[in-house]
Amino acid sequence: MQQVRLNVLRSKPRDRSTYRDLCGSMNVSIIADNSYLHVGSGREKFEVNLKKLKEVYARKKQIDASVLKGLQLKIGYSEFASTTMGTVIPGSSVKGNVRARLELSFHGFNGNVRSCFLKVSKKGKGSWRYQKVWGKTVFENRGPPCNYTETGDVCLVCDLFGTAGLKSLIEFSDFVGLNVKLEALDLPYGMKVYAAPQGSEFNGEISFMNLKDYELGLLLLGMGIVNGSTGRSVILGRFKYRGLMDNKKFGRVKYKINKISLSKFSDKLTIGNLTINPGSSIEGEKLNTICKELANLSLKHFQNELRIVDEVGILEKL
Repeated sequence: MQQVRLNVLRSKPRDRSTYRDLCGSMNVSIIADNSYLHVGSGREKFEVNLKKLKEVYARKKQIDASVLKGLQLKIGYSEFASTTMGTVIPGSSVKGNVRARLELSFHGFNGNVRSCFLKVSKKGKGSWRYQKVWGKTVFENRGPPCNYTETGDVCLVCDLFGTAGLKSLIEFSDFVGLNVKLEALDLPYGMKVYAAPQGSEFNGEISFMNLKDYELGLLLLGMGIVNGSTGRSVILGRFKYRGLMDNKKFGRVKYKINKISLSKFSDKLTIGNLTINPGSSIEGEKLNTICKELANLSLKHFQNELRIVDEVGILEKL
């Protein structure tokens, strides 16, 4: 049956050239939660018999396809992402994770929806586990994604996270591993990966500008944070939708907010009995309270339009 096309609510994006509303940063940790974590580098290693390679090269004076075939290259371990700072979760991966969670958490209400799907997929595409987790939302007809360069209008999520031709209001640094000791894992079907073991922690910064208080709360919801500064278990990285692999879980993490700081250009943030002034920061128990209040404020603002999905809880039952 043909799905009714939802109207994606779009408007002109806010001005990026001046500071207004809430501007600042969060110090955030990502912790592997009772599972392994693998975020790929895009590089694959191959194991080569160097002695045989030298012998063939000495004879042929060149390396061609026939030589490589004869060497019978073996696939090595897929590398974890890294920079000069060490093992990292790239900021682009974290941003994509948070953004996708929000796109799928918004759903149609009265024929409208707050977010486009940045990457349009055909109905039925994606694993059955993916469909089980996100339910009917993955089948919603939201039409093409926002195209700012053509229309000048964008949905809320594209305004916050950016799209082609439009700078993001929220930026993510790389999340650097804190003494992470990768393990070489041999998995079913010949897959080999370097993975961070459970408890591994990665730390990074998320900066924001020109956000309303409920939008700062929405950012927290995108990290699975609802009831305090530490969120529920959510999925991230490779194999996140798979079941056990060689009796090992993959892709379960928790986001933890360590500090929220406002820049001197920011408005002050007052929520409940707590206030963060421009140029100051908040940590500890007060941070725990303000994270909860911000998340609840966002849930109230987007009532009937946004749902909380316990993605890990659903996967555990499959």
